[in-house]
Amino acid sequence: MTRTKGGLREPLLAFAAATAIAALLAAIGIAVPLVRDNLHGLIAIVFFYTPSVAARLGGRDFDYREVGLRVEPIKLNLAVVGALSALTFPAFIAGFFLFYGHVCGGTASGLARFWAPLCQRWLGASGGHLHLPPRFWLLALSQLVVVAIPEELFFRGYLMERLEKVWPPTRRLFGAPVGLALLASSALFALGHLLVIPNPQRLAVFFPALVFGWMRARTGSIAAGAVFHALCNIVADVMHTSWFGP
Repeated sequence: MTRTKGGLREPLLAFAAATAIAALLAAIGIAVPLVRDNLHGLIAIVFFYTPSVAARLGGRDFDYREVGLRVEPIKLNLAVVGALSALTFPAFIAGFFLFYGHVCGGTASGLARFWAPLCQRWLGASGGHLHLPPRFWLLALSQLVVVAIPEELFFRGYLMERLEKVWPPTRRLFGAPVGLALLASSALFALGHLLVIPNPQRLAVFFPALVFGWMRARTGSIAAGAVFHALCNIVADVMHTSWFGP
């Protein structure tokens, strides 16, 4: 029992510390433009360095490559990203139009009131057209380097790996060893998003987190998850830019 508590203490304290700092930065950003304008970069630094600090405080060496910060295995990473992109993005795009067409089209009054600020800008499937957000390539690079890589490093590379020391994978899912650690790290990922920006809708990131965690387990690297994570955010940004008004 002592061993289990010790195994959980470090990752849970690391999660609590990183989330608290990120939430504090978000709160400060409300009043301080400099922090607000650089918020994602500041939070990225927190997520990137917290695992190293936590390991050293626990008397361990920390190797970023060992927690998955590497592109190898390149072929497997590319295959996993390609397969999941082909499976999920067409369904996401179809669901995007079905959901907002239903919610914002006047057929779901209760939901429409809940989503009213967004629905007021909904152009309709025929009212919008596909176009890229301003400074698209900078946005894409930022989504990968500033958002996806630090989050995948912390939640899948470090946190899930440490939780697997306590709860080893118990089964295989499409070639990936998975178990309670995948569920727990995904739940913490969703909770962290909620605590940084209190909005219940942000709990929905639990579901893509399961996919990112599976990718980490399948490849042994965070590269595939980071690329797919960034692609998900980019596709969502493009869809909202194209079918919602300013």
